[in-house]
Amino acid sequence: MSALDVGVAGSLACSVAFFLLAGLLVVFRRQQPPPVLPAMSDLGPETPAVANLLANGGRVTPDAVPATLFDLAARQAVKIEEPEQGSYACRIQAAPSGALKGYESRVLDLLRKRAVGGVVPARALTVGPSEEAGSWMKAFRRDVVSEAAAAGKCAPRWPRQALWVMSLLALGALMLSVMGGDEDNTTTPQVVAMVIAFLTIVVLSKAFTEEIQMVTPAGVQSQARWLSLRKYLHDDELFSSLPPTAVVTRERYLAYGAALGVAAAAVRAIPMGAESDRWAWSHYGGQWRQVRVSYPNRWPPAWGSSPWQVGWTGILMTGFGGLVVWVTTQLLPSIEFGPSTDQATRYISLGIVLATFLGAVICGLGLVVICLGVVSLVRTERVVGEAIRVRRFGDHDSSRYFLAVYTGQGEHVRAWSVGAGVHSSVKEYEVVTVDVGPLFGYVRSVRHGASL
Repeated sequence: MSALDVGVAGSLACSVAFFLLAGLLVVFRRQQPPPVLPAMSDLGPETPAVANLLANGGRVTPDAVPATLFDLAARQAVKIEEPEQGSYACRIQAAPSGALKGYESRVLDLLRKRAVGGVVPARALTVGPSEEAGSWMKAFRRDVVSEAAAAGKCAPRWPRQALWVMSLLALGALMLSVMGGDEDNTTTPQVVAMVIAFLTIVVLSKAFTEEIQMVTPAGVQSQARWLSLRKYLHDDELFSSLPPTAVVTRERYLAYGAALGVAAAAVRAIPMGAESDRWAWSHYGGQWRQVRVSYPNRWPPAWGSSPWQVGWTGILMTGFGGLVVWVTTQLLPSIEFGPSTDQATRYISLGIVLATFLGAVICGLGLVVICLGVVSLVRTERVVGEAIRVRRFGDHDSSRYFLAVYTGQGEHVRAWSVGAGVHSSVKEYEVVTVDVGPLFGYVRSVRHGASL
């Protein structure tokens, strides 16, 4: 066996060892299911943020932030007011007795930073731009996890030593696969080894990180208690529609309801860090639902474009694909895959075949886009619903604007790409009537309110 073969074999061995260790960790470090308890109204000693972590199996969700605010309001550190119907504000009061948790201090500091005269409107309670919000939420989660870990309620799911071993195996698999060949003779086993090694890197970075927590056996009973409270509050038909000001009468129950995902109206009214681009609460249609929002970017092609732009995109795709096919078909007679053919010629021949196939696919897709553009030119759909998300992505030079309208049906909405004028004219959660072209989501007009 040559040294190159040894490198490929070593790479495959490292990859196999990696996945064996990963499988053992998944089996032996799996989450213990909590016992099923009947619905109960008992509150435990944990704060709403820690209850959020336990109820979600070791994961702190964004709802823990408004839940912490409601808990501070229940403890009279903050007063939630309704100066206008449906519009809320937070007034900072005296600090509560006793020491504040780290994440509670972060929420109060955010209030003080945004407040003018001790008062901050609910809609101004954001944690800043995307990067700043991400770091703020990361610090908030870290504080919550630290408290739960100190109480023995949670622990990292993957031991640090095991992660080090897996990192070394993945790195070894990648390095050995690269060294298992030379520039002039890349073999099929080496390519397979490199692909598998790359897969180990992806799995390690996505599924095995130190941030992933699990509820410990000592925390399972607490987890079961919070899940039983979730059932109790969920059975209360009015609870999901309670406004933030209900903290005066429901006290800490509203805070725990927000943490457990059953206080939809209160969380939506004061989202703070909980308002995700991709998830939105909506009562449109008569029932509270959490709706997933997607923002098409690269697929489908020409999303949000006018029928004329769609047609032109299809023409360009067809022309480009046809040109590629024409060029590569001129070269097809010269391709060689025979046993005496050198490696470089085989790679060039394979590239010609793949380019021909790719050009044919692009050409065919372009023809389909042209046909769909014609259809969208003559058809229009009218959509009436709630504008659950009005978003802008990108910087000032390359901004993209999106509008997502929920009709009260289903649990997923695909946002439409709109112009800056539409984006600035529509307020989130207002009812709008949209005339939109099907297939490519081209918004022709937006009117405020439901059409008659």
